[in-house]
Amino acid sequence: MDISKTSILNLTILISLLVTGLLYIFLISPSSTSLFLPRTAFSACSGHNKSAESAAHEAQPQDDLEHALRKASMANRTVIIAIVNQAYADPANSEDSDKTMLDLFLESFWLGEGTRKLLDHVLVVAMDRTAYMMCKFRRLNCYRLVTEGVDFAGEKLYMSEDFIKMM
Repeated sequence: MDISKTSILNLTILISLLVTGLLYIFLISPSSTSLFLPRTAFSACSGHNKSAESAAHEAQPQDDLEHALRKASMANRTVIIAIVNQAYADPANSEDSDKTMLDLFLESFWLGEGTRKLLDHVLVVAMDRTAYMMCKFRRLNCYRLVTEGVDFAGEKLYMSEDFIKMM
């Protein structure tokens, strides 16, 4: 069987690329541990002060807020939080145009220099159902804050009793 030098060279290049890729995945890549080990196992065996039980507890969100925060957070756990209600999110409440305060806020991420990527890390806390539905319609990271005894759907004057309850 006659194997030419180019075939041997091509095979050598292919094998070296394969070995280099595997070395990168297993040894060099910072995310290599999370590819093959669950996060809890890595945390438990990497010398952290947390026990395996607390690491497993931390890996599972406890409620909707924790889930929303994890989804919106950056790698360094930074989150941009915006609190809105119907007065800021419903187009029916805007007098001058069809744009709401929420629209203007979101538009600033599109128009700013290098800020478009930050939009994935915005968590909109909706104070009422209308604001929550508008947030979901825009496919943002949303959390519905449910409060009892106070209606946060309408506009609240600065430093009024309802405004202070809201804060």
